[in-house]
Amino acid sequence: MFNEANTTKLSATMARQEPFGNDRPINSKAIEEAFSLLLQYKRDKGTNYEEFLTKIQERTERHSQSDRDSYHFVFGVLYDMIHTVLSLYQAIAYEVLYPKNAQWFSKLDNILSDQGETWVVSLNHDLFLECLAIDFGIPITYGATNQRAFPVSNLAMHDCVAFSSIDRSTYNAGSPGFMRGQRGINLVKLHGSLTEHQYRDSEEILNPTLQGKSSSELIRDFHRIQGMGYFYQGRLVPSGRERAITGPNGELDLMSKAILTGGRKYSGVAKTKMGEEKLAIFDGILRQVDQLTIIGYGFGDRHVNFRIQNEMARRDELVVHVVDPQLSDLPDCLNPFDYDSRVTRARCGAAHWLDYCNTKRWNLDQMNCLKENAALRDTIRQQVEVAVRYGKPAWK
Repeated sequence: MFNEANTTKLSATMARQEPFGNDRPINSKAIEEAFSLLLQYKRDKGTNYEEFLTKIQERTERHSQSDRDSYHFVFGVLYDMIHTVLSLYQAIAYEVLYPKNAQWFSKLDNILSDQGETWVVSLNHDLFLECLAIDFGIPITYGATNQRAFPVSNLAMHDCVAFSSIDRSTYNAGSPGFMRGQRGINLVKLHGSLTEHQYRDSEEILNPTLQGKSSSELIRDFHRIQGMGYFYQGRLVPSGRERAITGPNGELDLMSKAILTGGRKYSGVAKTKMGEEKLAIFDGILRQVDQLTIIGYGFGDRHVNFRIQNEMARRDELVVHVVDPQLSDLPDCLNPFDYDSRVTRARCGAAHWLDYCNTKRWNLDQMNCLKENAALRDTIRQQVEVAVRYGKPAWK
């Protein structure tokens, strides 16, 4: 999306804005520097957008107030772009890949506990686990205890979108919204989700209700959430990370997108802080389980690695199984425990493992079919690029 010409124009346009009010002017030089960092990152062939966002985040704590505000402004614009791109991938991949691949995940319940609930701590932003659980009749919950509804817009007050809701102050592993002693998935999206939002100054966590009869109903809700907004004098009020929506009484309201990205998703200390309730739940889960299965995680988050390593050192009975087709060597956090079968590995994908963990045989038809996904992923990428370039498709 970015080159010398369009970043120069974008920098000039952003420098004329007053995102923090006229008493806190932003700095055009800092904005230009932020985008020069982006262009340099591209020239260096960087491929990890979180690594680049970390560079911008580091600059929000330096220099003058004007510089810090400017870097915050750039971070917010890039965050919104990334959220849009990921949302487009979700929408298009569901149409292109999900109908073809869902059958190969039909053995999802093979990894569920026979003794009661199964905790899943996901680092993904997408909704595919939720889709699979709904389609295969597996109960699943975010731990919510209440519901809220908002109009799609003040031009369509009768058309409301329902959310599940939980107060942050009561969000913990003991929340009555989580399952106990029954088959199903308690899902914790550790880094947020494309549909997760924060409301009432981040005091309330909102998610889809997961009450549909099929994944298509969940994706319909996803589209409707993306399409929420507020119109003033016939024009849609622009939104960024803070989304302008229509409140229950038709007034302008705000909710915040909740995906966590960059290098500072959580603090680097062992003790969890205010706003780190999901991390506290993860801590609590690790203290209770005897087996942790890690599927498709690249061990790139220190706040996750530290906690796994700490619990492995504290309890000899905890074993870890790593499922990843790309894994060649164990990460540093698991190396010290690679003895007495405490750490085992399977070099395969999630779908392959769902079959193999029960039958101890590889499904060749499945493996051959999933190999065809590479070409479909190229198709999805092309469709996303077209959608970004031309502003399509509109959310359904």
